[in-house]
Amino acid sequence: MHTDRFRKLRKKTLSSLFDKKEVSSVWRKIVRGQLRSLDFKDLYDHYDFNYNIEDRATAIRNEILNGTYRVSLPLIYRLEKKFGVCRHIVIPQPIDALVLQVLVESIAEQIIKRQPSDNSFYSRDKHNVGKPHDAAEYGLSFRKQWKKLQKEIYRFNDEKELLIVTDLSNYYDSISIEELKKVFLGYVENNEVLVDILFHVIEEISWKPDYLPYSRRGLPTSNLEAIRLLAHSFLFEIDEVLKQETHDSFTRWMDDIVIGADNRKEAIELISSISDMLKSRGLALNLSKTAIYDSKEARYHFQIDENKYLDSLEGVKKGDVNYNQVTTDLRKNFKKHFKDHGPKYWDKIAKRYITAFGKLESTKLLTEISQVYLNYPGLRPNLLYYLSKIGYKKQTAKKVEEILSNLDVFDDISLYQICSLVTSWEVPIRLLKNS
Repeated sequence: MHTDRFRKLRKKTLSSLFDKKEVSSVWRKIVRGQLRSLDFKDLYDHYDFNYNIEDRATAIRNEILNGTYRVSLPLIYRLEKKFGVCRHIVIPQPIDALVLQVLVESIAEQIIKRQPSDNSFYSRDKHNVGKPHDAAEYGLSFRKQWKKLQKEIYRFNDEKELLIVTDLSNYYDSISIEELKKVFLGYVENNEVLVDILFHVIEEISWKPDYLPYSRRGLPTSNLEAIRLLAHSFLFEIDEVLKQETHDSFTRWMDDIVIGADNRKEAIELISSISDMLKSRGLALNLSKTAIYDSKEARYHFQIDENKYLDSLEGVKKGDVNYNQVTTDLRKNFKKHFKDHGPKYWDKIAKRYITAFGKLESTKLLTEISQVYLNYPGLRPNLLYYLSKIGYKKQTAKKVEEILSNLDVFDDISLYQICSLVTSWEVPIRLLKNS
């Protein structure tokens, strides 16, 4: 049962938003690609949903306008971070992922315009279709944004005496949904019903174990733009204060913040100010990961020289005259990097090294790959990318066997990821006959 508020005030807004053609377009251009990029794949690539998308779009529109839309049970799985400690990752059903993205498409630019500084970043899904037959591409802005962020950090290191690095403790898990909604409503003009539906979906797909009541705290961890946008916008007030206090000498990638300061007193005052603001929203700085670096320390912790070295490899291709020497040096530098885990951004550079081996299609990482895979769960997606780029060989198959023989499984995804890798390999028919 609905009141006249819904029938006379809210329904009109939703009618224009959930247009059949617009819903179908958002599915084809964005959401289908989002779901393809997730850890768990649909066996049939959501073929039935995609084939009947016009009918699905009509059904979604009718349910929304009739007030009968209900969120379906999502898939929630564990992903190991370290020492068996797992994140709980949420994959909504296609209908709910589509509803979320339609809502985001209508307000994302409005929200971003309220962003106080261009030095704050989050990964946004993009869709660029040059020709009718071109496949949509996703996450195109990620690389450009990450490079821009790096350049800003390099600049701070040259211009400022000190760099502050910090992040938030359990950011997603600590967010108060009530506080987030209050802040978010302040950024969205005349769209209360849109925000209500958005948060309704968020609440329904959140992890609620053991029949416990919903705690109204914590955003679900999911590779969906709607959720990333919410988390990003919650820290706009931090951006505004830092912009004023530092004259825009800061960068933020979600909850990871780097700030330039002229002296230690200024740095400590900034940390204290941020801490108080966060506490007022129920959040907290991660003091164990908060530090003040001078120029030499910053160069070490941000691995500036290694970043520049890895950047220099981007034009190298297999078959180049210097290919063998480049890959030999890459392996030597990779082994050297693994001996020193002290840098704050050690893992990010390790991922860049692994990705570089994959792009160069070099087998020189295979010697270490089994131990690295077993001991560093955070690097596994990059290692799987590497193995997929190398493709099936007796040597790679042997390494996968080693991994499977020694892998202790603490999550729901590790074995699936290896199965996905193996089934994606193209094995020559002559080898199958001989096996």
